[in-house]
Amino acid sequence: MRLWRFRRWSSLLFGLAIIWLVCGAGYFLYLGASKPSSVLTDDNNADEAKLDSDIVKSKRNELHLQQEIGHQGDVDGDHAVHAAVVRKHAELVVPPEGDKSEEVGNQDYSSVVLDPRRKQEGYDGYGFNDALSEAIPLQRAVPDFRHNLCKRQKFPLADLPTASVIVIFHNEAWTVLLRTVYSVLNPHRSPPHLLKEIILVDDFSEKEHLKEKLDTYVRENLPKVMVLRNPRRQGLIRSRLNGAAKATGDVLVFLDSHCEATLGWLTPLVGRIHDSRSAVVTPVIDVIDMDTFKYQGSVSSIMVGTFSWDLVFRWVAIPDAEKKRRKSFIDELRSPTMAGGLFAIDRKYFYEIGSYDEEMEVWGGENLEMSFRIWQCGGTLEIMPCSHVGHIFRKRSPYTFPGGVDRVVTKNTVRMAEVWMDDYKELYYKRRPDARGRDVGDLTQRKELRNRLNCKPFQWFIDNVFPELYIPGKRSIAWGIVRNPQSDLCLTSNGGLSDNAAIILGKCNTAEISQSFDLTLKKELRYDEYCVDASQRSPNSPAVFFPCHGLHGNQEWEVRDDGTIFHASTDQCLDRGTASFGGKVVMNTCDSRAPSQQWNVQPVSKKA
Repeated sequence: MRLWRFRRWSSLLFGLAIIWLVCGAGYFLYLGASKPSSVLTDDNNADEAKLDSDIVKSKRNELHLQQEIGHQGDVDGDHAVHAAVVRKHAELVVPPEGDKSEEVGNQDYSSVVLDPRRKQEGYDGYGFNDALSEAIPLQRAVPDFRHNLCKRQKFPLADLPTASVIVIFHNEAWTVLLRTVYSVLNPHRSPPHLLKEIILVDDFSEKEHLKEKLDTYVRENLPKVMVLRNPRRQGLIRSRLNGAAKATGDVLVFLDSHCEATLGWLTPLVGRIHDSRSAVVTPVIDVIDMDTFKYQGSVSSIMVGTFSWDLVFRWVAIPDAEKKRRKSFIDELRSPTMAGGLFAIDRKYFYEIGSYDEEMEVWGGENLEMSFRIWQCGGTLEIMPCSHVGHIFRKRSPYTFPGGVDRVVTKNTVRMAEVWMDDYKELYYKRRPDARGRDVGDLTQRKELRNRLNCKPFQWFIDNVFPELYIPGKRSIAWGIVRNPQSDLCLTSNGGLSDNAAIILGKCNTAEISQSFDLTLKKELRYDEYCVDASQRSPNSPAVFFPCHGLHGNQEWEVRDDGTIFHASTDQCLDRGTASFGGKVVMNTCDSRAPSQQWNVQPVSKKA
C-alpha cells in the first residue's frame, strides 16, 4: 500500500513538472513572437526603463541626474541656478550640489502651502497656478503612459535623423519654460546624438526674467540651447519661421513653451520620418493640470484631430476605418488635422510644401491650413502612440493679441478656406457670414504653390482622409433655423459648445451662426459635432448639447406633422416652456395644442 501511494504521488509530481516545463517554454516562445517583426535596435530604452532607479543612485552618489520637466512659471522670488555638467552620457545636464530641483515621481503637491495673493498673481499673469509651479522641482519624473509594446520597440539609432527643437515663448513663466527645456535635454528622453539643438525664440517678451537673466542662465547652464530674439512682436507663425531658418538638424520639432517631454518621446518621431520623409508626425498630447500640475495621461484613450465648419480644431474618437487599417496599437495613427502646437517634420520637406503662409498673423488657423496642405499635396499627418508629451491647457490666454483676436483669426481662416477648401468654403461662410468679403491680402503665391505641387481637391480630402466628416445639409431631412412661431424665437447655441451646455432661445436670424441646426437622416438635431440630447423624464427637464454619438437613444428626434419635435427615449416633446429671450429650452409631456411646443424647421433640398 505504501509503495502504491509513493508511485501515485511520484507520477503526479512528475506530471506537474512536465506541465510546468511545457507552459514555460510556450510563454517564452510567445514573448518572442509577440515582438513586432520590424523591430530594430535601440540601446537607449534599457536606460529609460531604469530611469527612477538611476535617479535614486545618482542622488546617493551626488550626481543629481536631471529629471523630466513641464511648463511655465513666473519668478518674483529668487531661484537657485542650475549648473550644466557633462557626465557619463554626452551632454548630461546635472544641477549643482545642494540643488533641490529634482524629484523622483512625486506628483502630490497638496501639502504645499501657497500665499493666496501670490497664487492669484500667477493665474492673472500666466493663466495657471504659477505659485505652485515655483514650488515644484524643475526636474521631476512623470508617469510613463506608453503601451508595453512601445517599450519593446527598437530603432536604428545610428541611422536616425537629428532634431532641432524649436520653442516659441512670449512673457512665459520662468519655471515652466525651464522645465520644457530640461525635459528635452534629458538624455533618457532625447538620445543625445539625435538632439542637435534647442532654439528658444523670444517673441519680444517684456518680462525682465526673460531678458539678460535668461541669456546668462542658458549660456552658463544649458548645453545645445540658443536664444533667438525677435526685434518686435511677430506672433507664433513668423517666430517659428525665424527659428526654422536658424535650425541645422534634419528634423524640425516644434513645441510650446509649457510642455514636458517624457520617456522615449523623440525617437518614435524621428524614426517615422526616417521611414517616410513626407510624414508629419505629432506626439500624443497628455494634460498637465493647470491647477495641480499633475501629469494626466492614458495608454489607450488617443483621439484624432478634425474640425468644425467654423474652422475650429476639434478632437474626435478614432474612426472605425482607421481602427481596421492599423495592425498594432503602436502603428502610426492617421489624423485628418493636428492641433498645431507640437509636431515634427523633415526640415527640407517643411520648405518643399510651403512651410507656413507668411501672410497669416500671430496664430490661429495655421494648424488647419498646414493639415489640409499636407494631405492634399501628397504627405501624411500622423500621431505616434509611442511618443507622449505633456502640455498645460489653460482656460484663457493671458497674452495680448496684436490686431485683435477676431480680425487676426478670421483673416487666417479665410486665407485657408479660399486657397484649400474649394466650394466647401461656403459651409464656412454659412457659419461665419461676417467673414465673407474681408480683406485678407494677396492669395496669389499660395494658389500658385497649390498648382505647382499638383495638390488634390478638397473633395479628395473628404473622400480619402475623413469620409466620416459631418457635412451640414448632406444626408439631412432639414437644415436651417428651428423656430417657435408664437414667440419668433429660435434654438440657439450659447457661445462655445461644451458637454451638457444649455440650448437657449434667441431672436430668429437666418444669418446667425449659432442658429443653423441640422435634422439628419439619423434623426439627430445637430449643431456641428454636438447634438441636442435629453435624458430626464421629469417636467421642465433640460435639453442640452452633447457630443454626437450616432447611437440614437437620447439623441433621436422626430419632427411630427403636428409641429411638435418628439423625443422617443423620454416620450416627451421639445418645449419653449415659459422662457423668453435668452431662456433655456426644456422637455415636457407632448401637447400639440401648446404654442410652446410648435416648431418650424427650415428645410433644405434632400440629398442622400
